[in-house]
Amino acid sequence: MAKQEQPGPDALLQAKVEQLGIAFERLGQSPMNARVMGFLLIAEPPYQDFYQIRDFLSASKSSISNALNFLMNEGTVDYLTFSGDRRRYFRINTDNWLQNLKRQTLQMGQMRLLLDKVLEERSESEYLEFNEGLQEIIEFQDFIAKGIELMIRKWEEREDKV
Repeated sequence: MAKQEQPGPDALLQAKVEQLGIAFERLGQSPMNARVMGFLLIAEPPYQDFYQIRDFLSASKSSISNALNFLMNEGTVDYLTFSGDRRRYFRINTDNWLQNLKRQTLQMGQMRLLLDKVLEERSESEYLEFNEGLQEIIEFQDFIAKGIELMIRKWEEREDKV
């Protein structure tokens, strides 16, 4: 009976990066941005230079460069340097990522205001079922927004105690 070979550590790491990449794609990232994020999240050390990223992902210089520039502009990725080393090492900026998450959750209130105006504009519509659906979305957003605001306050109080 032939012994089945187990995938090596690189193959396992590649599979994990691919899984993360698919998840980030589903959240709206482009495929290359998603894979760069996935790699930087799992890589040891948690910072990698341009060529390490390119070699691991087997991608062109331009696609890696475009992905890194996009992620840096977005604030998800930044870089660090080490004295005596001219290379830049890219990493996930966890502080900015957390701030972006907070900002995105709080932006739900803006969508609620927009939907209020839409519902007001539709006040004379004969399509009541659609309007009721919009009203339910507004109520759901209110419910979620209140819970999120409370959770953020509790999170920040926890940070103050640490």
